[in-house]
Amino acid sequence: MKKIVFCIILSSMISSIITIAAYKQYTKEDPLIFPYTSSSYSYFPKTKFTSSDPSSLVSSAGLPDFTRVVAKTINAVVNVKNYSKKYNNQFDPFDFFFGFPDDFGNRGKKSQKNDFPGLHGSGVIISPDGYIVTNNHVIKDAEKIEITLYDQRSYRAKLIGTDSSTDIALLKINDKNLPFIYFSDSNKVQIGEWVLAIGNPFDLNSTVTAGIISAKNRSLGILRGETQSAIESFFQTDAAVNPGNSGGALVNTNGELIGINTAISSSSGNFIGYSFAAPSNLVAKVIQDIKKYGAVQRAYLGVRGMDLSKIEYIKDYNQETHQNIKTQQGFLIGEVFDKSGAADAGLKKGDIIKSIDGTIIQNVADLSFIVGTKHPGDKIKINIIRNGYKKNFNVILRDLQGRKKIRSKEEINPSELLGATFEKLNKEYKKDFGIDYGIRIKEIRTGRLSSIGMEEGDIILSINGEKMKKPNDVDRILKKYSGDVTIKLIKQNGQVYIVGFEMN
Repeated sequence: MKKIVFCIILSSMISSIITIAAYKQYTKEDPLIFPYTSSSYSYFPKTKFTSSDPSSLVSSAGLPDFTRVVAKTINAVVNVKNYSKKYNNQFDPFDFFFGFPDDFGNRGKKSQKNDFPGLHGSGVIISPDGYIVTNNHVIKDAEKIEITLYDQRSYRAKLIGTDSSTDIALLKINDKNLPFIYFSDSNKVQIGEWVLAIGNPFDLNSTVTAGIISAKNRSLGILRGETQSAIESFFQTDAAVNPGNSGGALVNTNGELIGINTAISSSSGNFIGYSFAAPSNLVAKVIQDIKKYGAVQRAYLGVRGMDLSKIEYIKDYNQETHQNIKTQQGFLIGEVFDKSGAADAGLKKGDIIKSIDGTIIQNVADLSFIVGTKHPGDKIKINIIRNGYKKNFNVILRDLQGRKKIRSKEEINPSELLGATFEKLNKEYKKDFGIDYGIRIKEIRTGRLSSIGMEEGDIILSINGEKMKKPNDVDRILKKYSGDVTIKLIKQNGQVYIVGFEMN
């Protein structure tokens, strides 16, 4: 009897050992347990990233182990503090995402302190000499930007440039040999892939959460209130992201940057399931343009339309497009603008864009992302369906002014870098405000003025102490100028302000 019991126990132990060994071997190889992304593509700086052994990403228990990835990346994610006196009682779609104006969560109260931190967010060091990428809405209206590293060293940051179309901003701190994160090719990111979100939620420094890519190419409409040329093609992830994470890193399991955390989907303001990140390829294009040219050199296809999935609205564009539509993926052209790349190539209303350069176009987010990573003068190959037949077109992209080339930094006027157009004051404005000089902001776009809180209708009285009398005074004073710029202005409510920024 004892021998039988012993044999049963021995047999059970052997079976358990075999099962455990088989399980460990399975978990090391099965990508569903721990999908490993092998990526060595680097945008900025252009340095090859050495891939690591995927087996090192699995713990001794056979479960995902992110400790190596965190050790490689956490030192490069920083806390960003926006010191601003500006306040706004109106709801902002980003309000719940990048932290509270003070430790008590009070909103709509103007501080009397010059060093009051209005917003808390995150940023990512992307080069050893101190370039930092964050969200535009994190540093908007800032009078001073402070960066705090993982080791608690603090720096005053310089704003290099912003882009409200993608909600991206580039900062710079003065130091060397800083920890940084390499860019990865976000086009290679797959749904279901493990990712880590690193940031400073609720001003709690260096918080890491894990999740997967839940979807790609999401368009939320949150940037359209900032600009008419918004580019939204977000990664959707279930990694927990909360107020303060904005501008932080979304990294893959190789410790590479695949996105900048930008928004959450929430009715409460706190994380309830999904967050959204701008893909690294789009971020890289924006910051390279800002660094090299001082402004984003954006290309446009020159069409307006809608997702083909909105089939019920197709009749509003062209009754003939009802014919032979067998798929609901693609972009339906509703209008082609004159003197655009699309018009030059021969694209027409009712055409259905199916792919660009071999990449399938499923919706407007796909289209805006691909074109958003291009420059004026770039050539793309577009595959369309017209009247049931496939056609190919080669398109040379243009900028909004119709130019087919990238302009050098010297060719870009200061007023363009400021992101505004100006007009002379008429007699009514001079009488209403009791002034006899000044220029009025006629239109404002992405640029320095929007980043410091200036708006359409504001009246600029002087720049660097010199009175403004006509619109071209701006370019005359700031052409080839480098250094601190001081602007005296009158808001539409009659209040006088002095604001400033640094011109590179």
